[in-house]
Amino acid sequence: MENASKALIIAGAILISIIIIGLGVYFVNMAQSAGKKVNLNSQAAQAQNSQFTAYFGDKVQASEVKSLMSLIRTNNITGKTGDETNYICVVYGGKVSTPSDISRTVIPGKTYKVWELNDNASDIDVSTLAKDAAEPADGYYTSGFLKTISVTQN
Repeated sequence: MENASKALIIAGAILISIIIIGLGVYFVNMAQSAGKKVNLNSQAAQAQNSQFTAYFGDKVQASEVKSLMSLIRTNNITGKTGDETNYICVVYGGKVSTPSDISRTVIPGKTYKVWELNDNASDIDVSTLAKDAAEPADGYYTSGFLKTISVTQN
């Protein structure tokens, strides 16, 4: 009888050890996949932002501004990444405007300054431009995607 109870105790200890090891492996895999997901989101944000930041500068031609507005308009219509919409707000001459209005307003032959707008670069309260009030008041969403672009005529 004593041998049988010792065998059951040993079997139980082995079972508990296997469960603990299995949980450890599970949590390590979850942590690794979460790290990979963050890295992929960062890379996706950089890839998307680079198509807009290519237009940034102090002497951007009107035709380039129109191309940028077309790109922003397309992004705002189709720009979903997972559960998050990466809407880009555009400020033109100190006022929030639509990309279509800016495309109609830019004057051929003039140059424009285009940059990401943040709370230090303007008197505009950028926090009111974000669709999500939890987002910080700067030119980027917390996920790293571009949020606000400013355009001014030189």
